[in-house]
Amino acid sequence: MSEPPANATLAELLAFANERQAVEDSAAALRAYERALPQLSGMEVRKERALVLFQAAQLARFEGHVARAFAFYDELIPLAAELVDARAHGLAVAMRGQLTFMQGEKPDGILGMIRGLEELRGCGATEAEHLACHTRFFSRRLAAAEFERCVHAATEDEELRRMLLAAD
Repeated sequence: MSEPPANATLAELLAFANERQAVEDSAAALRAYERALPQLSGMEVRKERALVLFQAAQLARFEGHVARAFAFYDELIPLAAELVDARAHGLAVAMRGQLTFMQGEKPDGILGMIRGLEELRGCGATEAEHLACHTRFFSRRLAAAEFERCVHAATEDEELRRMLLAAD
């Protein structure tokens, strides 16, 4: 089945999206998540909406739907802040930063990645180490002086600055 029925419940849409993701049918999963979002509009389902927004943003990125990915991140970032979920907020800021970087806005993208990384480190998120590697990888596409300027602009955390600016 390539699409859930027109009258699918929220639970059915989410199950379908998860199943489609599991078999790497990201386009169908994205469509199902987008159909689920209107059903996740109340205060009582904000956490679930945040999860769906993150999944939809990641899938939209993967599918090359940049504007849709930005829209999902732009809704997710303030929602995660309202939920006081530092991990979700940090991941969203960092992933939006990566997308910004890949769209050619390299300094702004690096700033976002570092700010997200700082937040992930601050809350002890396991993704922080992986994101640090990504940030260092992306930094190689900037002049060293520009990357250093971005690091100093994005964080006051001296340990994080040292880690990011250390020679490979």
